[in-house]
Amino acid sequence: MTGLQSSLERFRGWFISDCLPFWAARGMDLETGGFYEALHFDGSPATRRPQRVRTLFRQVHTLTQAGLRGWIEHADVIASRGFDYLLQHACPDDGARGCVFHIADDGSVLDDRRDLYDQAFVLLACASRIKAGDKERATALAENTISFLERDLASPHGGWLESDARELPRRQNPHMHLFEAFMALHRATGEERYLGLADRIYDLFCAHFYEAENGILREKFTENWSPREDDVIEPGHMLEWVWLLDAYERIGRRTPFEMRERLYARALDLGADPNFHGFIDNIAEPDGGVHGAKRLWPQTEYLRASLVMAKHGSKEAAGNAETLIGNLFDTYLAIEPKGLWVDEFDKYGERLARDAPASILYHLYEAVAEADAYLSAGNAS
Repeated sequence: MTGLQSSLERFRGWFISDCLPFWAARGMDLETGGFYEALHFDGSPATRRPQRVRTLFRQVHTLTQAGLRGWIEHADVIASRGFDYLLQHACPDDGARGCVFHIADDGSVLDDRRDLYDQAFVLLACASRIKAGDKERATALAENTISFLERDLASPHGGWLESDARELPRRQNPHMHLFEAFMALHRATGEERYLGLADRIYDLFCAHFYEAENGILREKFTENWSPREDDVIEPGHMLEWVWLLDAYERIGRRTPFEMRERLYARALDLGADPNFHGFIDNIAEPDGGVHGAKRLWPQTEYLRASLVMAKHGSKEAAGNAETLIGNLFDTYLAIEPKGLWVDEFDKYGERLARDAPASILYHLYEAVAEADAYLSAGNAS
């Protein structure tokens, strides 16, 4: 057994044996069928705070996928009940105008803004529910959501507006997750029109998001996709696109491999902090010389991207993945009870997080799923 194989099996084992059962048991409000926004470090729920609907749909997606993989008993029962809850409380009129932004613990609407980022996770959850056999309801919600996007949020400059409030800046991030969701819907249904929607976002990526000259990802834009002066570099998103571009090619679309190579290398050049285990910064400076706070999700995207590059033959990326997993268990995952995580450290390696946000379960699942695929293909042997 290689070092990478052992590391990936350790990571997968922790997620299946410790993390999933913990969140399945404690992350759902058994009285309502909804999910908690976060858990305290003693495992108790963080209540009386606005619940982001995107987080709740992420939980539906993650638990549905865990059930499909046979990783945990009763996962689909929990996911189905959560989907019921969101259809009832967060998606008025079966999602005729998409989902709302925030709901309270009792399901009442706190903010009825229609945010583009949120709609992406509605669609991702629908793709998972379709694969789980909940086809009629999930397809209806997906179709209603897409109709809303096309009718009310489509921009004459391409892509979709940030929300029904039409605020600026426009961002690549919601479109990145719509790209993910449209590909998932295509995989779940075989429908070419979903792939066509993904194609439109890939075109935006090539035309506006990806700056080929510097190998970086632009984040903030004006209405017509001109970069803004207050733009930032998020290396975690650059690494996320490495995986997404690879997934896009796996469903039949050719993309220049050089883009994946460049994004991976530049994300590490700008965002990897040599003074704190090589972990990836939330925000990177243009010269990569100053390092700051680091959330957990950029590290999971670093792992996914490293496995993509290792699959394509990079021994350096394989080594990065092995080292990263060991460092995660020494830092972000070094917490009791097992199954929780520290979400963020400051630039000095001191803990910033006050609880474990439920939104990270999705990022961990996606990294473990890629680890599982890598192991199943025999790449780590």
